[in-house]
Amino acid sequence: MILRLALIAGVLAMGATGAQDNGTTVETPFFCNLKALTVVERTEHQRLGQRLVESILRTVEISEGYAFEVDGHRVSVRDIAQWTEFERRCCPFFDFTLELRRENGPITLRLTGRDGVKEFIRAEFPGIGR
Repeated sequence: MILRLALIAGVLAMGATGAQDNGTTVETPFFCNLKALTVVERTEHQRLGQRLVESILRTVEISEGYAFEVDGHRVSVRDIAQWTEFERRCCPFFDFTLELRRENGPITLRLTGRDGVKEFIRAEFPGIGR
């Protein structure tokens, strides 16, 4: 199964995020904000994403998204964390969970979110859930 985390096809984010005057939060629509990263950051995001993709051992569908078991010998925790930082800037509707297993075992990256995020992941990341 191939996951192309680094090659997100999207359009500019529409709408605002954050608190409004009435205390409610507006949730970002399911669009990638391609202007969230500079050209240099986008290039690094793609490079890190490709390393992450090449390191995936297993993909598991979970209730709110997907869990990716990653070979920690092929990609570092630092690289996964940097990719996640870039990803959360351009796609702020994702929740990220990083699990590090004892004895230098596999790393699990969970990519989840609110209702509809799983469908977004399947649509934007070829090879997932098919």
